[in-house]
Amino acid sequence: MARVGAREERLLFGGMARWGGVDFFGPSYASSAQRKGGEIYVWIDSFKLWQPKGALKRLSELPILRSVFFWVRILLQLAGSVWTLLSFAGIIAVLWLLVILMERGTDAVGGPIGAVLAFFAAFPILPVLFAFFAAMKFTSIGRYHGAEHKAVAAYEEHGEVTLEGAKAMSRLHPRCGTNILLYIVLAALADPFIDWAPYAVLQFVLISEAWFVFGKTKPSIAVGNFVQKYLTTSEPGRKELEVAVESLAELLRAERGERGAAKEPVLVPARF
Repeated sequence: MARVGAREERLLFGGMARWGGVDFFGPSYASSAQRKGGEIYVWIDSFKLWQPKGALKRLSELPILRSVFFWVRILLQLAGSVWTLLSFAGIIAVLWLLVILMERGTDAVGGPIGAVLAFFAAFPILPVLFAFFAAMKFTSIGRYHGAEHKAVAAYEEHGEVTLEGAKAMSRLHPRCGTNILLYIVLAALADPFIDWAPYAVLQFVLISEAWFVFGKTKPSIAVGNFVQKYLTTSEPGRKELEVAVESLAELLRAERGERGAAKEPVLVPARF
């Protein structure tokens, strides 16, 4: 495949897989795509994520402060995508409900089952992870997650995104958000021993600082690749890959000034 746009500076894209589709985030626009019947619907919205400049940019690269800027950007991204915001709210609601149910089950059941429920109530991250990994591996979300990675990797390699180019890419990506999951889990496992409630902000700073310091080391990369390969992505089929490719292709058109945001989606006939 010819290398197109070799002189063009690559844009930085983020993405999120969801049930039935894929969202991508660019510097100025965001795309959301899903398959309905024999067509792929792609929505393009304005997405101007705040970027620190000048003195603020230099400050945002300093230890501790970089973590503050990192989580602020995450919150802004959540606020900029309805699907992402709903997913985040859903995860928090499920976590809260699980803890309540397990705490009540501990008192009502007793015995070995009560002890198991008490253990999971103390470490609620574990059942949440089990549910999360099951959803990623046994539903279309994991396939769309793999397709999201492949589409972005194809653009980063070739300067464009096509079905053929994306198919040849790995479904593992070094910028995947699940790579920070190891540090979130370690912090969560310390919850029963450390009262983080008064220091919730500090907990998040420690998570991101650990990731900034160790995230590019070989052990951390190896764990991240393992999690992506076996727990959070699946090899996409042609249908999932086609949705991701069309979503990113339309987003690229918007970022290059070939189209703008619109209330009505672009309808692309599905090939598969």
